[in-house]
Amino acid sequence: MNKTPIIIDCDPGVDDSYAIALANSCPDFEIVAITAVEGNVSAEITRKNALCLADMLGINCRVGFGAEKPLVRPYKRDASGTHGQSGVGTVKFPEPKKQPDEKPAWDVIYEEAVKSEGKLVLFAIGPLTNIAIALREHPDLPKYISKFCIMGGGTFGNVTATGAKAEFNIWIDPTAAKEVFEKMTVYMVGLNATHAAALSAQDFDEMIEICGSSESAYLVRELSKFSKFNSMEKGHDNNIIHDALAIASMINPDVVTYENYYVFVEDDPQAENEGETVIDLKGETGKEANCYVAMKVNKPLFADMLKDMCRYYAEK
Repeated sequence: MNKTPIIIDCDPGVDDSYAIALANSCPDFEIVAITAVEGNVSAEITRKNALCLADMLGINCRVGFGAEKPLVRPYKRDASGTHGQSGVGTVKFPEPKKQPDEKPAWDVIYEEAVKSEGKLVLFAIGPLTNIAIALREHPDLPKYISKFCIMGGGTFGNVTATGAKAEFNIWIDPTAAKEVFEKMTVYMVGLNATHAAALSAQDFDEMIEICGSSESAYLVRELSKFSKFNSMEKGHDNNIIHDALAIASMINPDVVTYENYYVFVEDDPQAENEGETVIDLKGETGKEANCYVAMKVNKPLFADMLKDMCRYYAEK
């Protein structure tokens, strides 16, 4: 069977780790590269985590190191309260054996896209800096991409500095996001969708039970335990597995319902809504739709997919 080649550009990240584990468990996907960008935690940590995740999950792919900072403005916010100091909750990684690719993330993305002859599905589940640089360096990249799916944006935000109008991944590098939305057709899985797919304590209990004591399920078991504790005991939003929903939407089209709209990103640093993905829901701009926006979610199906993921690793 011919598998669909995919690249996951990410900032691992608890939910990034779920996303990579879910993609790896899909029999129809072949992860050809994981590329790291600064975001949830520093580039130094996201890079190491990308190598470690490839090692731990047995993914034989390229791991490209990308941007260490946004295109224009500095980034000083730390999301380790949600993701843990390591970025991946309570997961303890051995030192990675895998070595990073000799080429930067943007060149890895382009080379694998060309190699795929237009069949590549590109996921960006962190800030869009690497993707923006890839488009600057390789303007013909879009013609080699089958679908481009992000976790970011949405109809509301989670960054209080913007009056909760901007979502974290977009707000970190709004300049990159603006450029990407202008150059590519985007499938956007935003906060309105991910919040609608929040897991329950029972979901996590079932995931932990499915994992059992299996050594091969160590990663997803620890992620599930961390998410349950952080959300149910500490009140964080770790029961919202943001990035995995983007992956799930491309595995099973019944998980997410997309609607086609024109979307632009506000990147003016003086604007109160800097980083907002402004969705033209009523067609008032008269501009052609450039984005498929996730508007509805089948929450039980998404939860079942994560449980099937746990089953995959428990039975390895």
